[in-house]
Amino acid sequence: MPNPVEFEGGLEASQENGPRREEIRVELNVQSDMIATVRLRGNPDPHFSENRIYQLLNEHNIKFGVDSTAIQKIVKQVQTSTDPIHIEETVARGAPMTPGINGTFHRLVRKVDKVKLLEDGKADFRNIKKFVTVEKGQPVVDIIPEMQGKPGHNLYGEEIPATPPEPPPRKPGKNISLMPGSHQYIARIHGVYVDDGKTIDISPELTVEGNAGLETGNIEYDGNVRILGNIERGTEVLVGGNLFVGGTVESGHLKVAGDIEVQQGINTARQGTLQCAGNIRSTYIENSVIICDGSILVQKSILSSYVISHDSITLEKGGTVAGSEIVCYGDLITDHLGSKSGSVTRLFMGTHYKNTRQWEHSKKELETIDEHIQEMTHHLKQYRDKVQRYRDRVPVALQAEIRQEFRAYKEELAKQRRATSIFNYLSGHRSNPHPIKVVARQMIHPGAEIRYHGHTEKYTAETSMVELHFSPDDAKPQIKAFKGN
Repeated sequence: MPNPVEFEGGLEASQENGPRREEIRVELNVQSDMIATVRLRGNPDPHFSENRIYQLLNEHNIKFGVDSTAIQKIVKQVQTSTDPIHIEETVARGAPMTPGINGTFHRLVRKVDKVKLLEDGKADFRNIKKFVTVEKGQPVVDIIPEMQGKPGHNLYGEEIPATPPEPPPRKPGKNISLMPGSHQYIARIHGVYVDDGKTIDISPELTVEGNAGLETGNIEYDGNVRILGNIERGTEVLVGGNLFVGGTVESGHLKVAGDIEVQQGINTARQGTLQCAGNIRSTYIENSVIICDGSILVQKSILSSYVISHDSITLEKGGTVAGSEIVCYGDLITDHLGSKSGSVTRLFMGTHYKNTRQWEHSKKELETIDEHIQEMTHHLKQYRDKVQRYRDRVPVALQAEIRQEFRAYKEELAKQRRATSIFNYLSGHRSNPHPIKVVARQMIHPGAEIRYHGHTEKYTAETSMVELHFSPDDAKPQIKAFKGN
């Protein structure tokens, strides 16, 4: 802070009026280069002028923010006061800079569900919806951009730069769009809300960076899902698209509408059933129950499992199927069928598992309908006998009763026709109507059984490099030597 500047005129003597009179003293204080304050002490002076104060300001190089009104007020007070002068007044003031306003964002979709306590006091970490699905056109986030500040000036006219504002902590991704005239962004696609700490976006694919388990809770998404780690035991995963797993599938509570690709393998300890409407690719399948509507491709082995495929099952070079029950609608190709230990390995070839189950249900349903129709037919005959006794004088109430019974009979006949159509379709699609084959590129081991249309091929000795060709016209297979690579 500059030292106060004092102007003193000393003692003014008047040769005619006697003793000298003390002149007013003026000091200027400057604080932080932003405030200049003038201090006046002494007696009133009708000749005091603004020049005294402006001279002080010039000597301090003060150019900005001079308050001429305040100076005029001071001068008038010095000139007209009848009391001694004690004045301290701000005569110049700098303009502080206006800092910028940081950008912000506000999430518009729901937050992750909190962990709930069960009745027994335990925390339910499974049924939390950590991943939030949004619809196309749904408001997702408000991203409010930063506002620049205004520079200031000190007393010397030097600019004081404004503190630069921080941009919003999130920026919009490619799958959200700004609504005109607002700060609101909406989803351009249906997908999963993603906030990676830098960008807010909508991903058409749900990605789990690690394991799916207690940390994520159960997962349900109607699109594609990528889990880069394992699916831990007990975790439910419902997928409306394809599922990719970078590690191991340990849970049997999976239902996938598309394909499943597992980088390592599947071992669910036979807890639950893994259901796949598409195809499955995996390194191995062990101790698992699997129902697959498509084909299954396995790199190494299928062991101690119950596997259903409504297409074909193929194991790559060196692959083994052992200690398992396999229901396969199409071809099955492997290097080894069974094992040297003689463990029982059963193949049910050419069978469509779902159609067979539905056929059994349809058969029971049709039998029930037939029995009901027989009962209704008997009742209608009884009504006919009553009508004949009444001749042309059938009571109105009886006529209404007969009409109602006949309508129900016609509805049951329509139901019978539909059920018969379904039954006939399933009857023709329980088994594969085309030739299929079982190929053991290396060996069929003792304990292996291959069943087709009621015929069973049991192996009590090793049989090497063989193909079994099955035809709907003959339950027994045609056996050929495998001549492939």
